[in-house]
Amino acid sequence: MQKYSLEFILNIRAASVEEIRGSLSGLGENLVISEPEENIPGSQDLKIRIHTEDPTLIFDTCSQFGKLKSVKID
Repeated sequence: MQKYSLEFILNIRAASVEEIRGSLSGLGENLVISEPEENIPGSQDLKIRIHTEDPTLIFDTCSQFGKLKSVKID
């Protein structure tokens, strides 16, 4: 099955980085969660990068924590 490289911004509502990492860790490889370079102070945006076989599963999982923005799929 083909691996996809996903990169997106997640504007979280009320979740911790640990909760998000725990939910995504079994769904792909090379998971990286960081603050975006252009992050506004006080913002709840996280930059997420992950390799997966099923992008829909990643996006469905993340949508439980907030709103997806700036989605890039390779």
